[in-house]
Amino acid sequence: MPLFRAATRSIPLLLAVVLAVLAMLLFGRIPGDARWAWVLGNAAHAPALAVVTVALIELLGRPQTDSPWVQRDYAFAIAIALTLGALVELTQLGTGRDASLIDLARNALGSLAAAGFMAVYDPRVRALPAQGRIRRAGLLIGVLSTLIVMTPVLIAGGAYLQRARNFPVLVDFSSALSTYFVSAYDAITIERTVLPAIGTKQEPDGVGLHARIAGSGGWALVLWEPYPDWRGFDHLALELVNTSTNPLVMRIRVRDRIHRADRKAGYVGSIEVEPRSRKVHQIKLQEITSARGSADLNPALIHSLSLTAHAENRATDFYVTRIWLE
Repeated sequence: MPLFRAATRSIPLLLAVVLAVLAMLLFGRIPGDARWAWVLGNAAHAPALAVVTVALIELLGRPQTDSPWVQRDYAFAIAIALTLGALVELTQLGTGRDASLIDLARNALGSLAAAGFMAVYDPRVRALPAQGRIRRAGLLIGVLSTLIVMTPVLIAGGAYLQRARNFPVLVDFSSALSTYFVSAYDAITIERTVLPAIGTKQEPDGVGLHARIAGSGGWALVLWEPYPDWRGFDHLALELVNTSTNPLVMRIRVRDRIHRADRKAGYVGSIEVEPRSRKVHQIKLQEITSARGSADLNPALIHSLSLTAHAENRATDFYVTRIWLE
């Protein structure tokens, strides 16, 4: 017996549900460019394909409770759902969006999760001789698939919660989640690690982000989405460690959400750290939010903070330990 009663089971309705969900996958998008929106948008593939799979199982289902075709119905429903999901990914290429193998994997996880959970309580499955093994396997597949899909969402939620709790510290590196909003571009690599001994200190002191510069080309170390509202504070402070025997010179840039796409907009300053030394560099927020760049910054809508290459730099590596407001 299908999960929906025969009197209420509607083939046109189920087909409409499938088409509506596929259209939402193809054209829908969570507004904004924040990481949480990107993570949720990616994760949405799984529940979308779960709904499609449930609808297809109902469309293919036969009314007999002891139907020997039930396992084949499930397999066909999963295969059709994944084929439709793949067609959506290919169609996205024509709309200017990317087709992704990772999205196909999320589609598969959502479809398997739906089929697995349905098998636990489907009367047709319970009528099968091997119903116990099938239901246990379905529950295991459903739980594991859901956990895999939800893991990036839970990590993102933890990172945002940590960011809010630590404010006015914008970032430190005491936790593995502290690197969630940090990205490195071009000729630089980063690693969260224990700080080395500097000067007369014999023991390392804390944990920092170790940045290694390769060659003399451009590079950028970006803190995306720092807590956006900087109103009520006087200074931006950065603690840096220069482990090189050469001076460390870099530029610092701060942008807001209004001018995030304009590379020439926002505050631009410079930082210098002497060789083999640890320094706290402070910048007045009044200076940052003034028209020193090509546009004023809105201190309530901060979007990113970047450390970038400077032509006078000769250092090859450095550490960032903490960035905060005071």
